[in-house]
Amino acid sequence: MAYLRVYEPLAAFPAGERREWEAWLARNPAGPTLADEQSRSLRALVAVPPIAVPEGEERVAYVLHGDAGPLLCPWQSRLRSWLALTELRAVHGEGGVRLFWPQRVLDRADREYDRWWAEDPEALPHILTSSWQIPIRWLVLFRQEDGIADEDLSLYFRTPMSEARKRCARALRALKRALGDGPLVEAVQTLGMWLEEFHPLSTVELDYGGLMGLLVAQGAVGSDERQGGVVMDCSVRYVAEGLAALAQGNDAAVTSAYLRYRVKWDAVRLLARAN
Repeated sequence: MAYLRVYEPLAAFPAGERREWEAWLARNPAGPTLADEQSRSLRALVAVPPIAVPEGEERVAYVLHGDAGPLLCPWQSRLRSWLALTELRAVHGEGGVRLFWPQRVLDRADREYDRWWAEDPEALPHILTSSWQIPIRWLVLFRQEDGIADEDLSLYFRTPMSEARKRCARALRALKRALGDGPLVEAVQTLGMWLEEFHPLSTVELDYGGLMGLLVAQGAVGSDERQGGVVMDCSVRYVAEGLAALAQGNDAAVTSAYLRYRVKWDAVRLLARAN
């Protein structure tokens, strides 16, 4: 699983909510880790009955500390659980979802979602997720030099919101001119609209999560992506090169860049269908 996160300054939150976050930060200056969130999700799945959506929205957030102060990326566990349920239904159908949760648990989650949505229809998640790949639309937001890797096979890309928005807009213009309307154009446009909803002094982060380990295990990392014990995936560079070639009308270079991206991630996507 990979994650695209937006970290907002405290000024982005309404006054009452801001005071609650300030109190929470005083108790949790470093914030939780991804392992903490994954552990909590696992406990919900193995509960009896399994928990589809948490009972309440707890004040928990990932934290980045910068020169201008702390930035917060709220977990929004309830909202993300409801959105994940909607996505599962779209992929597996109602019958498939009932393999994971009893009908009464799903019915309760649906009632609570309808009630919550009526009160806050404009709420957006600060975190998007993707299984088995890093989507091209996410990669357009970054440059290779934004990457931060370590020997534990973790990989992050971080950039200011202003840069992410500009890169998204440039990519959208290039894609529209070359392709017209289509799924990729629509996906990049939707991503740009999502970014516009957040504070302009936010930071956007792409966390490869466990996908970096899968890339290495599948032999999808080239020698030019290894420096000592550190591995740096170059998918961001491939997409940037492809967009530049698209703007120049160089079809051969576009195809070359896309194939490098596709071959790399096909090696991981095959695991989704493995028995």
